[in-house]
Parts: sequence; structure tokens; C-alpha cells
Amino acid sequence: MSFVVGVYARSRDAPLQHPETAELRKALQIGPMESAGVAGTSRLQLAWLRLEGSVGEPARDEAGSLSLLWGSLYRDGQDDASNRTLLREESGKDQPALGAISGDFGFAFHDTVTDSLQLLTDKLGIRALFVFHTPDRVWFASSLRVMERLPAVRKVMDLRAVTEMAFFGWPLGDRTPYLDIRVLRPGERLRIDATRVRADYYWRWNTLPAWRGNRADSVADLASRFRTAIRRRRGADARVFSLLSGGLDSRMIAAALREQGAEVVACNFSPTGTQDQIYSGEAARALGCRYSSLPLRHGRTPDLYAQLSDAWRTGMIDSGGPVDRPHWVITGIGGSTGFGAVFWDEELIGYFRSGRTREGVEFFIKRMGWQLIERLYRREDLARMREALVEGVLEQLRDFPCEDPARSFHLFEMMNDQRRHLHAHWDNAAVHGLQFHVPYFDSQFLERMLSIPLDWTLFHDLYYQWMERFDPAARSVPWQVYPGHKPCPIRPIQPAPTQWEAAGKYELSDRRAWDAPLGEILAMRPFPEMLSRNYLRYVRLRRAFGGDYGYAVDAARKTCDIWARSGGQFEWR
Repeated sequence: MSFVVGVYARSRDAPLQHPETAELRKALQIGPMESAGVAGTSRLQLAWLRLEGSVGEPARDEAGSLSLLWGSLYRDGQDDASNRTLLREESGKDQPALGAISGDFGFAFHDTVTDSLQLLTDKLGIRALFVFHTPDRVWFASSLRVMERLPAVRKVMDLRAVTEMAFFGWPLGDRTPYLDIRVLRPGERLRIDATRVRADYYWRWNTLPAWRGNRADSVADLASRFRTAIRRRRGADARVFSLLSGGLDSRMIAAALREQGAEVVACNFSPTGTQDQIYSGEAARALGCRYSSLPLRHGRTPDLYAQLSDAWRTGMIDSGGPVDRPHWVITGIGGSTGFGAVFWDEELIGYFRSGRTREGVEFFIKRMGWQLIERLYRREDLARMREALVEGVLEQLRDFPCEDPARSFHLFEMMNDQRRHLHAHWDNAAVHGLQFHVPYFDSQFLERMLSIPLDWTLFHDLYYQWMERFDPAARSVPWQVYPGHKPCPIRPIQPAPTQWEAAGKYELSDRRAWDAPLGEILAMRPFPEMLSRNYLRYVRLRRAFGGDYGYAVDAARKTCDIWARSGGQFEWR
């Protein structure tokens, strides 16, 4: 992804000033500035960092309106120009006809005829679009880290959102760690003029008609849609680059690519001697992919995209020649969550289908590990924090009412956990000059996936049937299985730990990766008053003897980062 940032003057009486537009370029100084682009009118200024194929040229019409499309938008038989035309023509309508679009993208349009700004994101909201507005201005960006660099954007810590971030990994819904910055929701559109900021949806996932056919027909349809998703992202490329793990998701991507005649340059990053490393190599050989296995660097949360970029630059990846788009990587992110119901079982489903929604949410939060919050934050805040987590999930369930209450919870996971998970991936890849494709998040593929009975997907049951629609070589060698799921029917090649079993030891191998942030946190002045200093001292002591408290350190670090950027200002909303 590229980084995109813009500012819009809501009134003709308060036009943009040069210092404001200069701040846009300054905010983008997190990547290769030589690839920066700028465009604008007297009311709208845009700036971006362009990576190959990630940002189109801004488009102007005869009336002087300006639009910019970034990311990837797919409509069979249509080019980029026609896609931009569709978005311009439909984005301002009360009932936009945008149901046929697919892909991951953001769009900004200053309509001089209606004197308004339209902002929208893709059906899944996986291309983030952050917004901050005042009576005079609207600031927006494709990355939170870019928004944080804009001096005019107010940054006050939202303690409720930070609680969600510490527990789930990210805030829920449209919240961000800052009170006045929000992120567009899946399929959402903003229409902004001098007097109003109107938010609505052009797409709603909970309104999908339920699949009424049989299981076999759904499997066939899913296979067809997946092939289309792969074809769209591959384009005309004859040689493509793809990450390949020891699981199923990336393996099925490789199988579909090979079926379409593409040469696949595959690469695996994983701890040495794990199932992830061993099985990925076997899958590559079975499918006829060119393959490289590179050891994952030690330390907490290794930066995969930094390693990938370094590997390309230093020739560590055996590509056997150039790929058509070396900056683009195809990954299997999201397949097992959307397709395999990784976090589901009959007990959790039972709560929602029996009408015990709050109990189900409380059960889910307990299963996720409430103990971290209990220890990390002050005791006087715990009751409020726990209720905020429960109510946050309930709010999301109310936002996705479905015929099957369990499906509402599945949508909660897809539109929060999976969507927000991808935001960090886009950013981290872009910093290192990379882009990636996520075919399992193709909206038309997910339209079928999220319409079939949820029970079919439990424990990867439907997934295994779907695999039979592709090259038998994909299921000829073992694969790594999530704990508690349907076992792999193929005998293991050799005893080896999973990537999850090895992760703790791998992360603990570099103590400095932990000790430095802990020391910095404990030395902060003033110390973030919502954190428990005594617990962090305890964690530091246990770390000295090899204890793994990585989750606690990560949560504390995220809280402190937001605290520092907020200047110690925080509120509970």
C-alpha cells in the first residue's frame, strides 16, 4: 500500500493555507519521499507515497472536481478509468450502486458541483481510512501513523479504546486510540460539506441472503469464486511471488496459481525445524513452486516485511529470475478465520443461539484471557474496563443483526479482528516498499462464505471438502493444523513442533527485545497513571529468569505510546 493523506476546507470562506498543505508532505516522511505525489484544488489537497500499482493518478473532470483512488478495485472487464468514473458518479448518491465492486481500496472525491467531499473504503474496510474533522477542516489518511504526524489533529487518549486495544489488539468498531480520530467501517461512506458530516453504508454484510442450496453446490461455488479472486490479483503476470507457510491457506493460493499456468516463487519465514518450515517445503515441491526457506529472526514480534525486503535486496530469495511485480506479495492471511471458523466451537455458538448473548460475550472474553487486564491496569479501573469490553462487543453484535445470532458474532470477528489485523500489515509492508494481495478477503468470495450455514465451517470440515476441487498435489503432503481442529489425515513426515509451540522460545531468545521497552516504560515521567507499576516491575523480574510475559509488555508498550503522543491527556468516553 501507499500512504495517502489529505486536508479539505469545508467552507469557501476559510481556504487552505500553505502551512497546512506543507504538513501533508511532512507527515509522509516514513517512506521513500522520492516517490511522493501531490495534487489539489483550493479546497482539497492530497499527498501520497506511490508504490508500484498502488495509487492511480488523480482524476479531474470538466467541472474541476478532483478524485483519487488507491489500492486495488476489481470489476471484470473494466479498467481503472471506468472504476474511478463509477465511484465519482455513485459516491454522492443517496443510494449508490456499488454492490458490484470488489477489492481493497480507499477513495476521496471533492465534488465541486455539490461543494462536498466524499470518502469511502472497500466493503471490508481493510484499506483503513482515518478521519478527523473540525467545523473548518477535514483531515484524513490511510494510516494512523500518518495522522499522528499531523500537528492540527487533536490527539487525546481514549482510555476505553486503549483498553480494547490492550485486550483484543485493536479498538472495536470505528474507534481509534484517540477520542476525535475515527476509522471508516466496512462498506462505509462519509459525505461532508460546510454544515454536516453524514455517515452511511453502501454495503452491509449482515443483509446477505442465506444460502439455500446444498453443501456440494456451495463448495463448487466457493472454488469458482476463489479462482476468480486469484485471477484478478494475478492479472497478466506469468511469474508471481507468494508467501508459503506450512498451513493450508497459502498452499491453496499456490495451487490455484499453478492451475492458471503461473510460475510461483514461494518463500517461507518460520522458526527452524517447525512444521511450518518442513511442510511448506514439501508443499512447494509437490506443487512445482520455486522455493526459499529463510529463518525467522529472533526477538519479539519479528518484522516479517523488513526481513522480506532485505531478502529481496540481498538476493537471499532464489527467484530464478525476475518476477513480474517484485513489490507485490500474495499471502494467505484470513483464510482460516473466514473459511475455517478458527475461534469457534459448539459451546460458544450455543450461547448466542439460545439467546444468552451477554453470557456468550463474557465467556468469550474469559476465554481470551481477562487476567492480563486484571494485572496490568489499576484495580480501581477494572470494573469499568471489564464492562467496557463486554459492551463494546455487544455494540458490534447489535451493528450486525443476522438471522443466525452466531453469524453476528462471526461478523464481529471478521469486521474487527481480521479487518484491524490487516491495517498493520498494509502499513508495515508499505514502509519497506512492499504491497500484498489477500485473495481470501475478496469480497465476492466472502459473500458466499458468509452466507452458508456457519456449522458447515466448524473445524475446517468444509475447507477439506473445498480442497478436493483443486490439484490433488495440494493435499498430498501434511499440513499444520490449528489446535482442536480436524486433524490432518496425512501421516507427519517427522516429529516437529508447530509454529505456535516454537514461538515462545523464539521470542525469548533475545532478552534485550523485552528489557529495553520495560525499562523505558518504568522510567517514564510522568508515569501513565492507568498502569500498574508494581506489576511491570514483577514482569521485569520474572523476565530475568526466563518467564514469558510478552503479551503484557506489548499491551503496556502500546498504552505508553498513545500516552506519550497524547501528552498525558486522556478521557473515558
